[in-house]
Amino acid sequence: MLINRLRRMAIGKLLLASLLMSWQGLAGAENNDIVIGQSTALTGILAELGVAHSTGAKAYFDYVNTQGGINGRKIRFVVMDDAYDAARSVANAKQLIEKEKAVALFGMIGTPANAALLPLLAETGIVSFAPVTGAEAVRKPFNRHIFNIRAGYGMETEKIVDHLTVRGISKVGVVYQNNAFGKEGLAGVEQAANKHQLKLSAVASISNDSSDVDKAVSVMENAGLQSIILITAGKPSSDFIKAFNKKVKGMQYFALSVLASQSGINALGKDGVGVIVSQVLPFPFSATTGLVREYQKVMGKMGVKEYSYLGIEGFLDAKVMVEALRRAGRDITSEHLATSLESMGRTDFDGFVVTFNKNQHQGSDYVELTVISKDGRFLR
Repeated sequence: MLINRLRRMAIGKLLLASLLMSWQGLAGAENNDIVIGQSTALTGILAELGVAHSTGAKAYFDYVNTQGGINGRKIRFVVMDDAYDAARSVANAKQLIEKEKAVALFGMIGTPANAALLPLLAETGIVSFAPVTGAEAVRKPFNRHIFNIRAGYGMETEKIVDHLTVRGISKVGVVYQNNAFGKEGLAGVEQAANKHQLKLSAVASISNDSSDVDKAVSVMENAGLQSIILITAGKPSSDFIKAFNKKVKGMQYFALSVLASQSGINALGKDGVGVIVSQVLPFPFSATTGLVREYQKVMGKMGVKEYSYLGIEGFLDAKVMVEALRRAGRDITSEHLATSLESMGRTDFDGFVVTFNKNQHQGSDYVELTVISKDGRFLR
Protein backbone atom coordinates (compact mmCIF):
# COMPACT_ATOMS: atom_id res chain seq x y z
CA MET A 1 0.00 0.00 0.00
CA LEU A 2 2.88 2.35 0.85
CA ILE A 3 4.55 1.56 -2.46
CA ASN A 4 1.32 2.33 -4.35
CA ARG A 5 0.91 5.57 -2.44
CA LEU A 6 4.49 6.64 -3.21
CA ARG A 7 3.93 5.66 -6.83
CA ARG A 8 0.79 7.82 -7.04
CA MET A 9 2.62 10.74 -5.45
CA ALA A 10 5.50 10.40 -7.93
CA ILE A 11 3.11 10.19 -10.88
CA GLY A 12 1.23 13.22 -9.56
CA LYS A 13 4.43 15.28 -9.29
CA LEU A 14 5.55 14.29 -12.77
CA LEU A 15 2.12 15.07 -14.19
CA LEU A 16 2.01 18.48 -12.49
CA ALA A 17 5.50 19.31 -13.78
CA SER A 18 4.47 18.23 -17.27
CA LEU A 19 1.30 20.29 -17.14
CA LEU A 20 3.10 23.40 -15.93
CA MET A 21 5.76 23.11 -18.63
CA SER A 22 3.09 22.56 -21.26
CA TRP A 23 0.99 25.52 -20.11
CA GLN A 24 4.06 27.78 -19.88
CA GLY A 25 5.23 26.66 -23.29
CA LEU A 26 1.93 27.72 -24.80
CA ALA A 27 2.36 31.27 -23.54
CA GLY A 28 4.08 32.32 -26.73
CA ALA A 29 1.45 30.93 -29.06
CA GLU A 30 0.09 32.94 -31.95
CA ASN A 31 -2.47 35.70 -31.41
CA ASN A 32 -4.83 33.74 -33.64
CA ASP A 33 -5.35 31.25 -30.82
CA ILE A 34 -8.54 31.12 -28.77
CA VAL A 35 -7.48 31.73 -25.17
CA ILE A 36 -9.32 29.97 -22.36
CA GLY A 37 -8.14 30.94 -18.87
CA GLN A 38 -8.28 29.03 -15.62
CA SER A 39 -7.17 29.85 -12.08
CA THR A 40 -7.24 26.77 -9.88
CA ALA A 41 -5.48 24.96 -7.05
CA LEU A 42 -2.38 23.34 -8.51
CA THR A 43 -0.82 23.45 -5.04
CA GLY A 44 -2.25 23.63 -1.52
CA ILE A 45 -5.03 21.72 0.20
CA LEU A 46 -7.16 21.21 -2.93
CA ALA A 47 -4.29 20.48 -5.33
CA GLU A 48 -5.54 16.95 -6.04
CA LEU A 49 -8.86 18.34 -7.23
CA GLY A 50 -7.43 21.28 -9.17
CA VAL A 51 -4.81 19.20 -11.00
CA ALA A 52 -7.33 16.47 -11.85
CA HIS A 53 -9.84 18.95 -13.29
CA SER A 54 -7.22 20.82 -15.33
CA THR A 55 -5.68 17.57 -16.57
CA GLY A 56 -9.04 16.35 -17.85
CA ALA A 57 -9.77 19.68 -19.54
CA LYS A 58 -6.32 19.99 -21.09
CA ALA A 59 -6.52 16.46 -22.45
CA TYR A 60 -9.64 17.34 -24.43
CA PHE A 61 -8.40 20.75 -25.58
CA ASP A 62 -5.15 19.13 -26.78
CA TYR A 63 -7.13 16.45 -28.59
CA VAL A 64 -9.20 19.10 -30.40
CA ASN A 65 -6.01 20.93 -31.39
CA THR A 66 -4.58 17.74 -32.92
CA GLN A 67 -7.76 17.54 -35.01
CA GLY A 68 -7.17 21.02 -36.43
CA GLY A 69 -8.66 23.17 -33.68
CA ILE A 70 -11.89 25.16 -33.98
CA ASN A 71 -12.75 26.87 -37.25
CA GLY A 72 -9.05 26.88 -38.13
CA ARG A 73 -7.93 28.27 -34.75
CA LYS A 74 -6.14 26.44 -31.94
CA ILE A 75 -7.12 26.59 -28.27
CA ARG A 76 -4.56 28.03 -25.87
CA PHE A 77 -5.44 26.84 -22.37
CA VAL A 78 -3.70 29.13 -19.87
CA VAL A 79 -3.78 27.82 -16.30
CA MET A 80 -2.57 29.69 -13.22
CA ASP A 81 -2.16 28.43 -9.67
CA ASP A 82 -4.07 30.15 -6.87
CA ALA A 83 -3.54 27.47 -4.18
CA TYR A 84 -7.26 27.81 -3.28
CA ASP A 85 -6.80 31.43 -2.23
CA ALA A 86 -9.67 33.70 -3.32
CA ALA A 87 -7.51 36.86 -3.54
CA ARG A 88 -4.98 35.09 -5.77
CA SER A 89 -7.80 33.72 -7.90
CA VAL A 90 -9.16 37.22 -8.55
CA ALA A 91 -5.65 38.55 -9.32
CA ASN A 92 -5.07 35.65 -11.70
CA ALA A 93 -8.42 36.24 -13.39
CA LYS A 94 -7.51 39.88 -14.03
CA GLN A 95 -4.22 38.79 -15.61
CA LEU A 96 -5.98 36.18 -17.74
CA ILE A 97 -8.42 38.81 -19.00
CA GLU A 98 -6.08 41.79 -19.42
CA LYS A 99 -2.77 40.19 -20.40
CA GLU A 100 -3.70 36.84 -21.92
CA LYS A 101 -6.90 38.18 -23.56
CA ALA A 102 -8.95 35.15 -22.50
CA VAL A 103 -12.46 34.98 -23.99
CA ALA A 104 -13.66 33.04 -20.95
CA LEU A 105 -12.71 32.03 -17.44
CA PHE A 106 -12.99 28.26 -17.11
CA GLY A 107 -13.41 25.91 -14.16
CA MET A 108 -12.59 28.40 -11.43
CA ILE A 109 -12.44 26.29 -8.30
CA GLY A 110 -14.12 26.80 -4.95
CA THR A 111 -16.99 28.79 -3.47
CA PRO A 112 -14.83 31.62 -2.00
CA ALA A 113 -13.06 32.32 -5.30
CA ASN A 114 -16.22 32.27 -7.40
CA ALA A 115 -18.05 34.55 -4.99
CA ALA A 116 -15.11 36.97 -5.01
CA LEU A 117 -15.11 37.00 -8.82
CA LEU A 118 -18.66 38.34 -9.16
CA PRO A 119 -17.70 42.07 -9.27
CA LEU A 120 -15.04 41.35 -11.90
CA LEU A 121 -17.54 39.52 -14.09
CA ALA A 122 -19.94 42.45 -13.87
CA GLU A 123 -17.16 44.91 -14.70
CA THR A 124 -15.66 43.06 -17.67
CA GLY A 125 -18.61 41.09 -19.01
CA ILE A 126 -16.45 37.99 -19.41
CA VAL A 127 -18.03 34.54 -19.26
CA SER A 128 -17.26 32.35 -16.25
CA PHE A 129 -17.84 28.84 -17.53
CA ALA A 130 -18.36 25.72 -15.41
CA PRO A 131 -17.31 26.97 -11.95
CA VAL A 132 -16.18 24.05 -9.79
CA THR A 133 -18.62 24.68 -6.96
CA GLY A 134 -22.20 23.80 -6.14
CA ALA A 135 -22.82 27.08 -4.33
CA GLU A 136 -25.98 29.11 -4.91
CA ALA A 137 -23.86 32.28 -5.16
CA VAL A 138 -23.07 31.39 -8.78
CA ARG A 139 -26.64 30.27 -9.51
CA LYS A 140 -28.98 32.74 -7.82
CA PRO A 141 -29.83 35.38 -8.69
CA PHE A 142 -29.50 34.62 -12.39
CA ASN A 143 -26.22 35.94 -13.80
CA ARG A 144 -25.79 36.32 -17.57
CA HIS A 145 -22.02 35.86 -17.27
CA ILE A 146 -22.06 32.50 -15.44
CA PHE A 147 -22.79 29.11 -17.00
CA ASN A 148 -22.86 26.12 -14.65
CA ILE A 149 -22.67 22.49 -15.63
CA ARG A 150 -22.44 20.57 -12.35
CA ALA A 151 -25.58 20.31 -10.22
CA GLY A 152 -25.75 22.59 -7.20
CA TYR A 153 -25.42 21.51 -3.57
CA GLY A 154 -29.17 21.95 -3.16
CA MET A 155 -29.76 19.32 -5.85
CA GLU A 156 -27.36 16.96 -4.08
CA THR A 157 -29.01 17.34 -0.69
CA GLU A 158 -32.45 16.86 -2.24
CA LYS A 159 -31.27 13.58 -3.80
CA ILE A 160 -30.02 12.38 -0.42
CA VAL A 161 -33.23 13.31 1.42
CA ASP A 162 -35.33 11.69 -1.32
CA HIS A 163 -33.32 8.49 -0.85
CA LEU A 164 -33.78 8.53 2.92
CA THR A 165 -37.53 9.08 2.55
CA VAL A 166 -37.90 6.16 0.14
CA ARG A 167 -36.08 3.94 2.64
CA GLY A 168 -38.38 5.07 5.43
CA ILE A 169 -35.60 6.63 7.49
CA SER A 170 -36.99 9.36 9.73
CA LYS A 171 -34.37 9.93 12.44
CA VAL A 172 -31.83 12.04 10.54
CA GLY A 173 -29.11 14.33 11.84
CA VAL A 174 -27.06 16.95 10.00
CA VAL A 175 -23.49 18.01 10.74
CA TYR A 176 -22.54 21.12 8.80
CA GLN A 177 -19.29 23.03 8.45
CA ASN A 178 -19.50 26.41 10.15
CA ASN A 179 -18.88 28.49 7.03
CA ALA A 180 -20.84 29.71 4.00
CA PHE A 181 -20.68 26.32 2.28
CA GLY A 182 -21.94 24.45 5.33
CA LYS A 183 -24.75 26.88 6.11
CA GLU A 184 -25.94 26.83 2.51
CA GLY A 185 -25.90 23.03 2.50
CA LEU A 186 -27.86 22.92 5.75
CA ALA A 187 -30.50 25.21 4.24
CA GLY A 188 -30.75 22.82 1.29
CA VAL A 189 -31.29 19.83 3.58
CA GLU A 190 -33.92 21.71 5.58
CA GLN A 191 -35.77 22.70 2.41
CA ALA A 192 -35.75 19.12 1.11
CA ALA A 193 -36.81 17.78 4.51
CA ASN A 194 -39.74 20.21 4.66
CA LYS A 195 -40.83 19.04 1.23
CA HIS A 196 -41.14 15.50 2.61
CA GLN A 197 -42.51 16.67 5.97
CA LEU A 198 -39.39 15.25 7.62
CA LYS A 199 -38.28 16.83 10.88
CA LEU A 200 -34.51 16.75 11.42
CA SER A 201 -33.71 15.06 14.73
CA ALA A 202 -30.42 16.84 15.41
CA VAL A 203 -28.26 19.58 13.88
CA ALA A 204 -24.69 20.47 14.86
CA SER A 205 -21.94 22.62 13.40
CA ILE A 206 -18.24 21.84 13.18
CA SER A 207 -15.40 24.32 12.69
CA ASN A 208 -12.99 24.25 9.75
CA ASP A 209 -10.20 22.94 12.00
CA SER A 210 -12.45 20.36 13.72
CA SER A 211 -11.55 21.76 17.15
CA ASP A 212 -15.15 21.31 18.32
CA VAL A 213 -15.67 17.84 16.85
CA ASP A 214 -16.41 16.30 20.28
CA LYS A 215 -19.31 18.71 20.78
CA ALA A 216 -20.82 17.74 17.41
CA VAL A 217 -20.34 14.05 18.24
CA SER A 218 -22.14 14.49 21.55
CA VAL A 219 -25.16 16.19 19.91
CA MET A 220 -25.50 13.41 17.35
CA GLU A 221 -24.82 10.59 19.83
CA ASN A 222 -27.68 11.61 22.11
CA ALA A 223 -30.28 11.90 19.33
CA GLY A 224 -30.77 8.18 18.57
CA LEU A 225 -30.19 8.64 14.83
CA GLN A 226 -30.49 6.26 11.89
CA SER A 227 -28.46 8.41 9.45
CA ILE A 228 -26.22 11.47 9.48
CA ILE A 229 -25.85 13.87 6.55
CA LEU A 230 -22.48 15.60 6.41
CA ILE A 231 -22.26 19.05 4.85
CA THR A 232 -18.51 19.14 5.33
CA ALA A 233 -15.35 19.15 3.22
CA GLY A 234 -11.86 17.87 3.91
CA LYS A 235 -10.62 17.37 7.45
CA PRO A 236 -13.93 17.92 9.31
CA SER A 237 -15.49 15.03 7.36
CA SER A 238 -12.91 12.42 8.33
CA ASP A 239 -12.46 13.78 11.85
CA PHE A 240 -16.18 13.62 12.63
CA ILE A 241 -16.75 10.14 11.18
CA LYS A 242 -13.74 8.68 12.99
CA ALA A 243 -14.71 10.31 16.29
CA PHE A 244 -18.36 9.25 16.04
CA ASN A 245 -17.48 5.67 15.11
CA LYS A 246 -15.59 5.36 18.38
CA LYS A 247 -18.84 6.13 20.18
CA VAL A 248 -21.47 4.49 17.97
CA LYS A 249 -21.04 1.62 15.54
CA GLY A 250 -22.91 1.09 12.29
CA MET A 251 -24.06 4.64 11.55
CA GLN A 252 -25.02 5.37 7.94
CA TYR A 253 -23.34 8.54 6.67
CA PHE A 254 -24.21 10.60 3.61
CA ALA A 255 -21.78 13.16 2.14
CA LEU A 256 -21.72 15.60 -0.78
CA SER A 257 -19.55 15.39 -3.89
CA VAL A 258 -16.83 17.50 -2.23
CA LEU A 259 -15.75 14.18 -0.68
CA ALA A 260 -15.36 12.57 -4.11
CA SER A 261 -11.57 12.33 -4.19
CA GLN A 262 -9.05 9.61 -3.48
CA SER A 263 -7.46 11.73 -0.76
CA GLY A 264 -10.89 11.98 0.90
CA ILE A 265 -11.22 8.20 0.86
CA ASN A 266 -7.65 7.74 2.12
CA ALA A 267 -8.23 10.17 5.00
CA LEU A 268 -11.21 8.09 6.16
CA GLY A 269 -9.40 4.76 5.93
CA LYS A 270 -11.46 1.85 7.25
CA ASP A 271 -13.99 4.32 8.69
CA GLY A 272 -14.98 5.26 5.14
CA VAL A 273 -16.43 1.87 4.26
CA GLY A 274 -20.14 2.24 3.56
CA VAL A 275 -20.19 6.05 3.44
CA ILE A 276 -22.60 7.16 0.70
CA VAL A 277 -21.40 10.07 -1.46
CA SER A 278 -23.52 12.01 -3.94
CA GLN A 279 -21.92 12.60 -7.35
CA VAL A 280 -22.68 15.18 -10.03
CA LEU A 281 -20.77 13.58 -12.93
CA PRO A 282 -21.03 10.14 -14.55
CA PHE A 283 -19.18 7.22 -12.98
CA PRO A 284 -15.71 7.55 -14.58
CA PHE A 285 -14.35 4.10 -13.73
CA SER A 286 -16.37 1.90 -16.11
CA ALA A 287 -16.98 2.71 -19.78
CA THR A 288 -20.77 2.51 -19.76
CA THR A 289 -21.40 5.63 -21.90
CA GLY A 290 -19.76 7.20 -24.93
CA LEU A 291 -18.56 10.11 -22.80
CA VAL A 292 -16.77 7.85 -20.32
CA ARG A 293 -15.26 5.74 -23.08
CA GLU A 294 -13.89 8.83 -24.80
CA TYR A 295 -12.60 10.21 -21.49
CA GLN A 296 -10.75 6.99 -20.69
CA LYS A 297 -9.34 6.75 -24.22
CA VAL A 298 -8.02 10.32 -24.33
CA MET A 299 -6.64 10.16 -20.78
CA GLY A 300 -4.94 6.87 -21.64
CA LYS A 301 -3.11 8.59 -24.49
CA MET A 302 -1.76 11.05 -21.91
CA GLY A 303 -0.51 8.17 -19.77
CA VAL A 304 -3.09 8.80 -17.03
CA LYS A 305 -4.61 5.51 -15.87
CA GLU A 306 -6.16 6.63 -12.59
CA TYR A 307 -9.53 8.11 -13.47
CA SER A 308 -11.42 10.49 -11.18
CA TYR A 309 -14.66 12.41 -10.86
CA LEU A 310 -12.82 15.74 -11.12
CA GLY A 311 -10.95 14.44 -14.16
CA ILE A 312 -14.10 13.58 -16.08
CA GLU A 313 -15.65 16.87 -14.93
CA GLY A 314 -12.80 18.85 -16.49
CA PHE A 315 -13.02 16.71 -19.63
CA LEU A 316 -16.79 17.26 -19.98
CA ASP A 317 -16.49 20.99 -19.24
CA ALA A 318 -13.91 21.29 -22.04
CA LYS A 319 -16.10 19.27 -24.41
CA VAL A 320 -19.09 21.56 -23.86
CA MET A 321 -16.89 24.64 -24.19
CA VAL A 322 -15.52 23.40 -27.52
CA GLU A 323 -19.03 22.84 -28.87
CA ALA A 324 -20.02 26.38 -27.87
CA LEU A 325 -16.88 27.82 -29.49
CA ARG A 326 -17.61 25.93 -32.72
CA ARG A 327 -21.12 27.37 -32.85
CA ALA A 328 -19.86 30.90 -32.08
CA GLY A 329 -18.00 31.17 -35.40
CA ARG A 330 -14.44 32.24 -36.17
CA ASP A 331 -14.51 35.73 -34.65
CA ILE A 332 -15.05 34.83 -31.01
CA THR A 333 -15.61 37.28 -28.18
CA SER A 334 -16.93 36.60 -24.70
CA GLU A 335 -20.30 38.03 -25.77
CA HIS A 336 -20.38 35.77 -28.84
CA LEU A 337 -19.59 32.82 -26.58
CA ALA A 338 -22.42 33.69 -24.18
CA THR A 339 -24.88 33.96 -27.06
CA SER A 340 -23.65 30.65 -28.47
CA LEU A 341 -24.12 28.90 -25.13
CA GLU A 342 -27.61 30.33 -24.72
CA SER A 343 -28.59 29.03 -28.16
CA MET A 344 -27.31 25.52 -27.41
CA GLY A 345 -30.60 24.23 -26.00
CA ARG A 346 -30.68 20.57 -24.99
CA THR A 347 -27.50 18.84 -26.18
CA ASP A 348 -26.51 15.23 -25.55
CA PHE A 349 -22.76 14.88 -25.04
CA ASP A 350 -22.44 11.15 -25.60
CA GLY A 351 -24.68 10.19 -22.71
CA PHE A 352 -24.62 13.34 -20.58
CA VAL A 353 -27.26 15.96 -21.34
CA VAL A 354 -26.53 19.67 -20.93
CA THR A 355 -29.23 22.32 -21.41
CA PHE A 356 -28.61 26.07 -21.76
CA ASN A 357 -30.89 28.85 -22.96
CA LYS A 358 -31.44 32.55 -22.32
CA ASN A 359 -33.27 31.87 -19.09
CA GLN A 360 -31.36 28.81 -17.90
CA HIS A 361 -27.63 28.76 -17.21
CA GLN A 362 -27.75 25.64 -15.02
CA GLY A 363 -26.69 23.01 -17.51
CA SER A 364 -27.35 19.80 -15.58
CA ASP A 365 -29.29 18.44 -12.62
CA TYR A 366 -27.53 15.06 -12.73
CA VAL A 367 -26.99 13.54 -9.28
CA GLU A 368 -26.44 9.92 -8.32
CA LEU A 369 -25.37 8.17 -5.12
CA THR A 370 -22.21 6.07 -4.74
CA VAL A 371 -20.76 4.14 -1.81
CA ILE A 372 -17.18 3.71 -0.60
CA SER A 373 -16.12 0.06 -0.78
CA LYS A 374 -13.90 -2.01 1.51
CA ASP A 375 -10.96 -1.61 -0.87
CA GLY A 376 -11.25 2.20 -0.97
CA ARG A 377 -13.11 2.69 -4.23
CA PHE A 378 -16.38 4.29 -5.25
CA LEU A 379 -19.10 1.85 -6.23
CA ARG A 380 -22.47 2.63 -7.81
